[in-house]
Amino acid sequence: MEQKTLACPVCQSNKAEIAGEDVKLSGRFQNKEFLTTSLTVLRCIHCGYYMFFDNTAQFTTKEPSEES
Repeated sequence: MEQKTLACPVCQSNKAEIAGEDVKLSGRFQNKEFLTTSLTVLRCIHCGYYMFFDNTAQFTTKEPSEES
């Protein structure tokens, strides 16, 4: 799977804090209830936008290495 650098879709900042891990969202749509898989929730430090990722997303605290 391709790894991408974290970027907020609103302000393009790459700084975020973990707001929750193993979060499951539930809801109802057209009289059917649903429950999501476990999600990691990140909150952008710059603008406060919440981003949701499933368990296939990988995060690192290292600065990306410059590879060409």
